[in-house]
Amino acid sequence: MSTLEKLRNQLSQSRPVNLLTQGNEDTKDISAAKWALLGNTGDNSSSEKLDLDEDTDFQVDGKHIPLRVVLHCWQHKDSSAADYLADCQAKNLTNISFLQRQDILSWLSGKSQGLGGGTTGPSATGTAAGALPATTEGSAAADPVLQEALAHEKVLLDHNSSLRGAKPTNFGYLIKEAELKLVHSLKSSRRSQKSSGGVSKYENSQKAAAKKDPIILIPSAASSIFTTANIKQFLEDSVYVHPRDLPGPHPDVTTAVKKLDRFAKPVKFLIANNTRLFTKPEYWDRVVAVFTTGHAWQFNNYQWSNPSELFQRCKGYYFYFAGDVVPKHVEQWNVQRVELDKNKRFRDVEVLRYFWNTIERELVGRGYS
Repeated sequence: MSTLEKLRNQLSQSRPVNLLTQGNEDTKDISAAKWALLGNTGDNSSSEKLDLDEDTDFQVDGKHIPLRVVLHCWQHKDSSAADYLADCQAKNLTNISFLQRQDILSWLSGKSQGLGGGTTGPSATGTAAGALPATTEGSAAADPVLQEALAHEKVLLDHNSSLRGAKPTNFGYLIKEAELKLVHSLKSSRRSQKSSGGVSKYENSQKAAAKKDPIILIPSAASSIFTTANIKQFLEDSVYVHPRDLPGPHPDVTTAVKKLDRFAKPVKFLIANNTRLFTKPEYWDRVVAVFTTGHAWQFNNYQWSNPSELFQRCKGYYFYFAGDVVPKHVEQWNVQRVELDKNKRFRDVEVLRYFWNTIERELVGRGYS
């Protein structure tokens, strides 16, 4: 069995294929890997290592393609042509054209039994599934039943033979040219947007906001799980106290300071229960989270009063107690639903860990440092 067929057997049956470096260490980067491990790491009894630099039977323009290029193509089976081409250039790997890529992916997944196009497929090193072996022709004369069956045999056409006809034609140069023009046109359009100020203006506003304290908006309703009375103690100390147990009055704005793993210094958050103090548009650029009670009227004075638009621009959270029914319209909003236990306060730590992890990713995505 060839190296390519071994890989196909593994992938078509959804078995693991792991990458190893020269020193047999796990890696996700195929350009840094030396081996493809068919099986689980550490399971020497059922695993096999394949050399990624070994040439396979798969050919492009008459040249045998190494296993590394074939497996890289499989890694990008769900990627666009532009993303695949960009990664090929970044890793200095051969770019397989679109039609050839579809052929090899279909064959590796087990959806097709052979590759069309003559020189673009694996050489006939073995018998494809469903094909008759060469000895069939010799035995046909001796077996009248087989001879009659072969007389009624029809040649099945696939998309390759139908499109390419009887004489295989390599259109790879056209596909590569189209892919290159697509990528170049995308890059050109992005450069033109930046030069016109459309993108740079947005980036500048985000950079300016990232230099100031991020803001968390919470509901002003007294029935809310969180108010300015209890939010600071919850976010800083992982202790939840119901607002009714903390008599007021309380200010409309408070703060919370948190040390996050990806930031050298603790991050100070401004927490407000209304937007009356938002006297400049830049304040909205600093909003990293919005807590909601599920009532749309909460957003009447927001810059984006429509929940669908609001939670596309700001990360949303719906905190609720275990056992409470989540409104159906909240399930349709783009918000994180976070469950609190009414009595078991030791679970607050786990809830806060999840919350801060999501906030940390949001801050990193917005350019905070």
